[in-house]
Parts: sequence; structure tokens; C-alpha cells
Amino acid sequence: MSSTQFWVGMLVPPLVKWASPRLKKFFKLEEFDTKTRSRITTKQYPSYYAFFYALWILSLLSTGIIGLFLIMIYVPEIIPGTSYTVSLWLGLVNMIGIWFIAGALLDSIYWLISPPNFRDYVLLRQLKEGWGYDIKQQIITLVKIGVVYYLVMLPLILFLLFM
Repeated sequence: MSSTQFWVGMLVPPLVKWASPRLKKFFKLEEFDTKTRSRITTKQYPSYYAFFYALWILSLLSTGIIGLFLIMIYVPEIIPGTSYTVSLWLGLVNMIGIWFIAGALLDSIYWLISPPNFRDYVLLRQLKEGWGYDIKQQIITLVKIGVVYYLVMLPLILFLLFM
């Protein structure tokens, strides 16, 4: 295990636990009611739901990585004279924004096409992970965070483009 994996493993879970109540309060996210909690925790789910949920998460993570690679490949082609360092930093900055905005769009698509039983499984997994909030509110919150992220990062993006 590299030191990066060690530090990410040590720092990310406490950061998520610290950020969850603050994001809940700031965005006024509603937790699952007791009726929903009891419904999703008492059901038995097929084992293959874990595989589909893993595919869901993998597709969300892959959107940012695909964006990173596309930006790294095509920025030097579109803007001649830029170095690969610039395209790497542009890709990294945009990768996070893509995770927020494209992730929210994919979440909404997956949520709409999922059967009700699988939706309950997704709710259960999120409840176990400490994110027992309404999915539609989470999607709207992700878009808001993505827009704010791009507004904050716009000066850096413009600097990297016109460097």
C-alpha cells in the first residue's frame, strides 16, 4: 500500500463523517422518516443487487475519470502550444466538477429507471453509509455544489486556459 492510499484511507472517512451533518444543515436535507426506515430495513434483497449497486457507483466514478482523460487528450489538440501539465491540471479540476454535475444527472437517470425494490436497496445502502437523505434532494444538492464549485474554480480554469 502506498502512502497516498494510507492517507486517503485515514482522512476521507472522518472527513465524510464531519461533513455530513454540516451539509445536512446547510442544504436542509431531510432524513428518511421512520416509515421508510422500517420498510427498507425489514426487506430481504437479492444478492445480485449488491453487484448492480457497485456498477452504479462505478459508473459515477468513471464519469470524472473519463472527463479527465478526454481533457488531457484533447486540450493540447484544441489549444496548440499548451503543455500536458496544463491539460492535466484542467482535467483534475474538471474531474471533480464532472463528478458533481454528471454524477447528479446519472443518479437521476438511474433513479428513474430503477424498479421500486432496487430503489429501496439503494436507500438501505445509503442509510448504512450515513447518508439517509432523500435521493431527489441529494441530486439537487449535488448540482448546486457542482455549480458553486465551477464558479469558484472559474478563475483557475481561465488562468490555465490562457496561460
